[in-house]
Amino acid sequence: MMWFVLLIVQPLLIHAGRAKLHRTIGKVSYVLGPLIIISLFMIGKSGYGRSVGVFPEQQNLAIMVLDIRGFLSFALFWALAMFYRKDSASHMRYMIATGILAIGPGVGRGLIASGVEFTNALTITDVADLIIVGFLLGFDIYKKKNYKPFLVVFIVFLIGAVLWQVRDSAAWQSFAKSYAAMFY
Repeated sequence: MMWFVLLIVQPLLIHAGRAKLHRTIGKVSYVLGPLIIISLFMIGKSGYGRSVGVFPEQQNLAIMVLDIRGFLSFALFWALAMFYRKDSASHMRYMIATGILAIGPGVGRGLIASGVEFTNALTITDVADLIIVGFLLGFDIYKKKNYKPFLVVFIVFLIGAVLWQVRDSAAWQSFAKSYAAMFY
């Protein structure tokens, strides 16, 4: 929740002309970002551990795509936001991307609760994320702004969406099995 508080407060501070306070509060993200990355990794590890022996191995390895892409995407967007902290346009876009990552789980759970099958709900949220980022990318291109950050974000979301679609493939299953053996 602290991350979302930062995502809301920080742009308000910039808008209010409080850039110095924005930078001071932003230093929290140097601690909070890595903690979120570690937490996301541990959630994936814990979920996998609880599922072993309960669900078929192929299903466990397939579901790993969600956790792996979640923590790696957040880690990448956070790292890029910190790297580009002095380039406000790029920094802002990568920070926005960390917030967009949260849309999928919330909307996905809502769809599942309303009766949409699990795998379809995740496909729908992937498409929604791609539409949102595609719109932001298109807007930046149209306005002749720095579109490269949202292009990177779009590609990362696209790769994640493709991985979800190939989760039962031999290539993903083999990768996930090796990943689980190495890290879980």
